[in-house]
Amino acid sequence: MCMTNNLSLKQAYLETIKSRHQIQEAKSEGLPQISGLASFSDYFDIPVNMVSGDIVGQPGTMVPIRLGTKYNVIAGIQAGQMIYNASYFASVNLFRKGCEISDLSLEQQKEEMVFRIAQLYILVQTMNRQIILLDTNLSSFRKLYAYSQQHLRNGLICKAESDRITVVINNTEAERDGLVLKRNQQLNMLKYLAGIGQTRKIKLSDDMVDVGFSRIQIDTTFENLTEMKIMKQKEKFAEINLRYMKAGSSPSLSGFAEYSFQAQVEQMDEINKGSNWYTTSYIGIRLSVPVFEGNRIKGKINQSRVALEQSRLAQRDLQGSLVIQFENAMETLLNNQLTEFRLKTNLELAGNVVSVTEDQYHQGIKTFTDVLNARSEYNTSYLSWLNSKLQIDLSQLEIIKLNGTINSLLL
Repeated sequence: MCMTNNLSLKQAYLETIKSRHQIQEAKSEGLPQISGLASFSDYFDIPVNMVSGDIVGQPGTMVPIRLGTKYNVIAGIQAGQMIYNASYFASVNLFRKGCEISDLSLEQQKEEMVFRIAQLYILVQTMNRQIILLDTNLSSFRKLYAYSQQHLRNGLICKAESDRITVVINNTEAERDGLVLKRNQQLNMLKYLAGIGQTRKIKLSDDMVDVGFSRIQIDTTFENLTEMKIMKQKEKFAEINLRYMKAGSSPSLSGFAEYSFQAQVEQMDEINKGSNWYTTSYIGIRLSVPVFEGNRIKGKINQSRVALEQSRLAQRDLQGSLVIQFENAMETLLNNQLTEFRLKTNLELAGNVVSVTEDQYHQGIKTFTDVLNARSEYNTSYLSWLNSKLQIDLSQLEIIKLNGTINSLLL
């Protein structure tokens, strides 16, 4: 549902669509460029040209003559075609590489979303287990309260001890209300990420999510990690950008052509006469060779070289950081697995102590303080065990993410 409905992912998807349109825009520069042209000129003062006096019988002088007509109309078509331009090919490769990075960024955001959804789901399930524990405590305390009323009537306990049970019940109910509030807030975030309306009610599975150790792979190259793939693509992007900057000092070759009609008349109604229209057409080729641009291109080339070196250093830095993250996550996982095994034994023992102590309280052998202490020890053992289970799952999630296989959870 999140992959389909999440607004952030939809924005990232649109970004990939935009990058493809940018490639189309870049490629269009290499296609024929055709445009129509039309102009109308009304000369209030016809331009003066200096011509040789030999034409009008005044040799040895320059005579000013107005050449042209009052109205001048031109209509035609122009075309141009790039033949060779190193910058063009480099720029197309730049946009193509940018498109690949955009696709990987979308994939990375999907992986981050899967990771976040899994974290939230496990956290909510853990809170549900905690709420069940408090419900069990409340049920037990209410039974104890009923027994305490009987003991109070029989004179076996004082009223203060009965009141103490009431206080414990009220505190437990307040603790439960606070935990339910936090659980509901996490559920609201889960619904938001999955695109579910906040007014809709959802309920998660009672079975705890099993992330599964089978998905964990020992791979310190991190080649499958999307973040590493992005860094490698950025290095290639920097290399292409360097070639693009160098191409700025290369010659370029282009062709051009024009075909047009022109009419020069003294009266507007003469424009309609076909005999007043004359055609002009030409075709040519243009070579452009950069000679001097004030070291502007050289400065850009040097900047691109620095950017390439930065990209390579960032990739090495990421590699080192990921190795540390992976080793820490593995150590945390192994430590939590050992801790969970020990805490599970403690939990079973604490449960037996609670059962025996409550039975003895019903018989009047134990005091409520004994019951409360036993129940407190059980709660501590249970929450510690539950937290160790949570940490195991979170550690496994972290390792699976570092392996670049977090999307396997979608299966």
